[in-house]
Amino acid sequence: MTEDARANDDASAAARSYRALTAEAATLFRLLGLHPGPAFGVPAAAAIAGLSTAQAHRLLDSLAGAHLLEQTAPDRYEFHDLLRAYATDQAQYEEAPETRAAAVRRILTWYVHAADAAQGWINPGEAHIPLTPLDAGVAALTFDGYEQAMAWYELESANLMAVAREAEAAGLDEIAWQLAAVLRSVHMLLNPFEDWLAMGHIGLRAARRLGDRGAEAEILESLGMACTQSHRLSEAADFHEGALAIRRERGDRLGESLSLNDIGLIRLRERRLSDAKSRFDEALTIFREIGAPQWEAVALANAAEVAYELGAAERARDLAQSALEMFRALDNKGGQGNVLRLLSAARLEQGEPQEALGYARQAVDIAVSHRNTMWEGYWLLTLGRAQQATGHAEDALASYQRAAVLQRRLGDRSREARAWQGTGEAYQQLERFDEAADFHRGAATTHRDLNDDWRLALALDGLAGALDAAGRTDEARTHWSEALTLTAGYEDSRAAQLHARIGRALGRA
Repeated sequence: MTEDARANDDASAAARSYRALTAEAATLFRLLGLHPGPAFGVPAAAAIAGLSTAQAHRLLDSLAGAHLLEQTAPDRYEFHDLLRAYATDQAQYEEAPETRAAAVRRILTWYVHAADAAQGWINPGEAHIPLTPLDAGVAALTFDGYEQAMAWYELESANLMAVAREAEAAGLDEIAWQLAAVLRSVHMLLNPFEDWLAMGHIGLRAARRLGDRGAEAEILESLGMACTQSHRLSEAADFHEGALAIRRERGDRLGESLSLNDIGLIRLRERRLSDAKSRFDEALTIFREIGAPQWEAVALANAAEVAYELGAAERARDLAQSALEMFRALDNKGGQGNVLRLLSAARLEQGEPQEALGYARQAVDIAVSHRNTMWEGYWLLTLGRAQQATGHAEDALASYQRAAVLQRRLGDRSREARAWQGTGEAYQQLERFDEAADFHRGAATTHRDLNDDWRLALALDGLAGALDAAGRTDEARTHWSEALTLTAGYEDSRAAQLHARIGRALGRA
């Protein structure tokens, strides 16, 4: 039998099954053809048709029994491509345009509300935006906790991207920007860069078509975060400066301080530490003035990181401890883990490796318990350093290698390269200098690609040290010479110390 003949037979069988359905089941089948993705749960099916969950479940079972849907789990169903196309065609022929439009609006709005409920558990510290109300009779999805919310997001992520595209195609601009804004707080934890950026640009176009400046600022902030976390820092700064200008224009003090904090994070990554400090200090002042303790704690933690990078470990520890107390009072686990990372680094700087190891382990435990691979991949870098400092280079290797795997999945090339750098340091500690050099070289290549001169200098210094220990002094001098040039461009004390040490190494080599 030819492919065309088989397709005709399948279409004929679908038509016969469809004609045998009850009127209720046939209506649901048609409307499901308008669902933005091929797979859906019972609550989504109920929402698109304006039914109760019990009604939808009964009708879905009848559709599965007629082989018009495949049941993939107790409350999960899926169309095969041919049947989905057939259902869509029947909806076009048999449903009035206003009925189709109402069904599409119901399901897209339902997904936005479900995503908002999920982000309330996944990233509870983030504020919620006002949403387009659900239609009467459509039940909102709720979750019992973090695990259930995260499982829903993981299951529905492809549908959520399809929802954004469908909202734009249907001219539902309010839904398009709201979905992008709601999911920002989930995307920032999980780094799905392709979807994050695509959804953000859809939302930005929608906000601008609406002329909604507040919405535009929200989406500019989201795009700025996506670019920062994917190390596209120039683009990130443009997005955040755009959001800052709009928020100042509108007198949005909270939004203004959030944008200042975001720009501070970019300057921190660029190692423009004085600028970063001034942005965080300005944001912190506003957070205190308007009474935003959640964000005050965030700004304190960021100020602690600047202090650490400036070489003021004691100041960094004090600021981080204050932030930790605030995050604990707020029961913000992500904030706690990030501050524990900072405390570990500060304690290591102060010559307290066992304390540093304890803080780092607590941070990683938080990440693992929340199934948050972005946190885990980042905080494992700190654990690796503490493990090295306590003489456990083999354990450090395992931490760095796990971090590299996670960062590869997340698409964060900068942090993946930092994991390679740590791997090189651990191999060097184990006197496996050729392997150390390979990992340092890989880290240097990535940081060069990303135009990150500070991280490049660190990687070149590590590479030169490994080559020098392996007796390859001429090669080492070449890399130290480049690192010396790069570190001359920074004025902070940590960079000055590194510059001086590299100069001494060149004098010896």
